[in-house]
Amino acid sequence: GQAFKRELLKEMAAKYDRTVAQICIRWIMQKGVIPLPKSSTMERMKENQDIFSFEISTEDMYRLETMPQIGWSGEHPDRERVYF
Repeated sequence: GQAFKRELLKEMAAKYDRTVAQICIRWIMQKGVIPLPKSSTMERMKENQDIFSFEISTEDMYRLETMPQIGWSGEHPDRERVYF
């Protein structure tokens, strides 16, 4: 939910004429990661699938990649991180 409040994401959504969710999903796809979006409404499901008709520019990808982190990773802060 915090992502939807970020000014940079709102700016990108307006620039590309997309939603913040679409920008986030497209960013993940362009990073080579398969996203697993979820929604309970048909409208949002269709919206989540409509990410293949645009591409985020290299400059904007960099801006998104260097945006300060939001939220929690889900990892316990006192445990050593395990890389596979």
